[in-house]
Amino acid sequence: MATTLSVRLRRLRKSSSLTMEGLAQAAGISKSYVWELENREVPHLSAKVLVDLAKALGVTIQDLLGEPPPVKASPEDLRFFRKYVGMDRADKDRLRKMVDLFDQPAAKHVARAR
Repeated sequence: MATTLSVRLRRLRKSSSLTMEGLAQAAGISKSYVWELENREVPHLSAKVLVDLAKALGVTIQDLLGEPPPVKASPEDLRFFRKYVGMDRADKDRLRKMVDLFDQPAAKHVARAR
């Protein structure tokens, strides 16, 4: 189950030892708006408010939104992925099977090679 923005906001505020009023002042919004954000799903939240809340809480916008951290791929990984995306389905299936072999115990690899 995904954690909602309201739950994350409340948790981050409390872990920062901020009151609703303190967060409101730090983010430049009203205390009632903080209450609304923590207790309702606000359909239209501006990017400015998100940035200001994240700064006030000392977190990234990704932390506030609950997004996973961006994956940092090496140039070699990116080249490999571009090649993979361009492969036909049969080649992709063969490559997936080869990669899956690394998840199996070594004895199975030896047995198959014989």
